[in-house]
Amino acid sequence: HERNFPIIANMARDYLCIPAASVSVERMFSASRHLCSDTRSSLKPETIMEAMCVKLWLKD
Repeated sequence: HERNFPIIANMARDYLCIPAASVSVERMFSASRHLCSDTRSSLKPETIMEAMCVKLWLKD
């Protein structure tokens, strides 16, 4: 179908080459599980994001 739809074929090549998941994203979800527990359910989303950033900065 590439001949009939060259633009869509190019778009598909560009977007379908992006991996569905990456190690860094999976690592973030795993680490956020510790921050978003029942004992810390009152944390605001901004606070969780800041804590995750600090944790990553300290790790590097």
